[in-house]
Amino acid sequence: MSTTPVATITSVAPSPVAPINIGDIANYAYIWFNNESKTITEKEKDFIHETITKGTFPTYFKIYTRDEKEALFANEIEFVRQKFSENDLSHITILQIPRILYDLFNLLSFYHTHPGIKAKYDEEIILYECKPNIITLDLYKVYTNEIIEKFKNKIFELNDGIIHFLNAHNFLDPINIVNNYKNILELIMSDIHKIPLELRKHNSPAINTIERIAIFHEILNFERLPASNSILLYRGAYIIQDSTIENKSDGTQSPCSLSMNLSILNGFIGDDNACTINYMTDPKLRRLEKIGNDKIKYTIKKFMFDDGSLENSLFFIPQIPPYLQFYCSGELWHPRTKIGNNIPAGRTILRGLFCLIDFTKEFTYLKSDKSMQELEYMYQSYKTDGNITIWRKYIKYKTKYLELKNQLDK
Repeated sequence: MSTTPVATITSVAPSPVAPINIGDIANYAYIWFNNESKTITEKEKDFIHETITKGTFPTYFKIYTRDEKEALFANEIEFVRQKFSENDLSHITILQIPRILYDLFNLLSFYHTHPGIKAKYDEEIILYECKPNIITLDLYKVYTNEIIEKFKNKIFELNDGIIHFLNAHNFLDPINIVNNYKNILELIMSDIHKIPLELRKHNSPAINTIERIAIFHEILNFERLPASNSILLYRGAYIIQDSTIENKSDGTQSPCSLSMNLSILNGFIGDDNACTINYMTDPKLRRLEKIGNDKIKYTIKKFMFDDGSLENSLFFIPQIPPYLQFYCSGELWHPRTKIGNNIPAGRTILRGLFCLIDFTKEFTYLKSDKSMQELEYMYQSYKTDGNITIWRKYIKYKTKYLELKNQLDK
């Protein structure tokens, strides 16, 4: 099978495809192509870029009317297709694919374009640290918008590479893509496995271990399911101990901001200690040596900043597109629980954020309209209501992986 670098393809000519009506899936990124086998114009690129990177979950930079918001939450993909049609882009086919596939495509591209040496990609690591340049939501949005524009061409390059890959394997039809998610995953992992290990070195452990590939299959099964007005988050931790409050030995309480992710691979390149797959599988990050951390899945309703929802009170979800999240580093680029409005003053380090509580108070978008105690009740209610679930076993895909590995090693 060809290992053509997926980020270097600049144009493709896919076969025409039939229209398809598929609603939102549980966790996704967008891909698109021109079904008229013509090059997408710069004007069309600008519209696609603005819509996908600033008008879909979680990047709600655009201002929507009440009716638009309801339509967006009810069926985002159809809302986006309608916007394309209203702007004479009906010839552009746009699809959601499971986030795990998109991020593995991103990783495959990275391995081809940044072989082995960290110094070659330092300039692509996007920092979201606890610093004054993103201390308010407005500054956060300005900074994020600048990053989105800086990486515009790379987002399109990855998209072109994905389309080329799918076309080369005769999957470039919406129905074929949906019916072949598992095959696509295995083909990507096969290509990654063929890349010499010395060309895949960076801060994180190897990506193609038995356990990790099994988890990718499990995640794919979660993310491909139909969903309306909800999205998945992931976390690797011991769920029984998970709490938004730290009870100290002196009897006092302090807030704790729990980290989670929209993808188990976010941070894989630039932020090992915030990458969920590492917390699920890396022995160095497992707090329970015998059984490992729980693999935790959250199902939450979509929301917008300051929309008055319970989700907005409890969770901070950054407005960063999928491509960029993959390369982020720092404490403020990934989802986390917010901190209460009654946190104590002092020079104490806030657990989960690794910065002083007094400084953390200045980050307005991390501060909830609820108290510490109310947030803890809300979080624990998520558990009891079944919106937070765990899974631990990965034996289901072990035999399949070993068969694949043996074939490739011959």
